[in-house]
Amino acid sequence: MEKNILALDLGKGSLGMAISRSGMFVTLLDNLRFPAGQYEYALRGVEKVLEREIVQRMVIGLPLFPSGDPCEMTPIVENFITMLSERFPSIPIARQDERNSTVEASALLHDQGKNAKKQRKNIDSAAAGVILRRYLASIGQLDD
Repeated sequence: MEKNILALDLGKGSLGMAISRSGMFVTLLDNLRFPAGQYEYALRGVEKVLEREIVQRMVIGLPLFPSGDPCEMTPIVENFITMLSERFPSIPIARQDERNSTVEASALLHDQGKNAKKQRKNIDSAAAGVILRRYLASIGQLDD
């Protein structure tokens, strides 16, 4: 069973993070906001999480068009994966399709009574949680 998995949802100026310490339950971490395109800030945010958490694998949401084709963010995320690999070479990184993860996260937050305005502060981490649950399901650790 895989444990201690950190999920990332990278945006142009934000990084949502979630973790599964047990390999079954997902905990949302704080969203990180940074100046648009300044991905070094996002790397430092991951580094801070790694200072306080045991992480054996990272899973990053891979943005794609609904057709499955690469979109504008796909090469940015691929470049970020390269930066992560260089900075943290001992931690394997998996890609997970993130199509509609933000929509799914918004619906989950809405079900918890959070309107669109209240969702803004943690929607990226909720999307990272969706990405992590999808990954856990894909390796047979969670029911879909």
